[in-house]
Amino acid sequence: MKKWLRKIFQWMKGHPLGSLVVVFVLIVAGGAGMAQAEKIPQLACSPCHVMEPYVEGYHQGELLAQKHQQAGVACIDCHENGIEDKVKETVWYVTDDFDDPPAKRHFDNQMCTKCHTNLDEIVTKTDQGNGVNPHDSHLGDLTCSDCHRMHQKSKAACQDCHDFEFLKQLPPEWQKVKKIAE
Repeated sequence: MKKWLRKIFQWMKGHPLGSLVVVFVLIVAGGAGMAQAEKIPQLACSPCHVMEPYVEGYHQGELLAQKHQQAGVACIDCHENGIEDKVKETVWYVTDDFDDPPAKRHFDNQMCTKCHTNLDEIVTKTDQGNGVNPHDSHLGDLTCSDCHRMHQKSKAACQDCHDFEFLKQLPPEWQKVKKIAE
């Protein structure tokens, strides 16, 4: 192996322009390969065993992650990683030194409104009447992720205090409201 590396370095010394071209091509090819691999969560994410449940939930089940997969939203559409993140995550994988479970990421509303653009329509659609609307809350500035969760059951923030009828009829990806003592 050392002889082989020595030959490569000798060739590189004798061919500086060729070396630059080779390095450039390797960087471009590596970047293109990484971009393609990121589109396949089983390849890019599942090798880290702590990511397996998230990838499984993306492909099956009743969580919002799976709904996004059905809509053609790739993991990297929300979990954008720069080169520093990719290097750091690779080091974590190689050294087996990562958080288990992974640290929860916080996304601001801008992440969601990249796709869910018509907020007025959402507010109108979720109006329950009688001044009850989870998207026009008296709780102040909520982020989408305060209620909508991708990799676990979503939980309406209003159910901590209220027992609205619509909370009893939420789809399966939502935690059901518990009876609130009056």
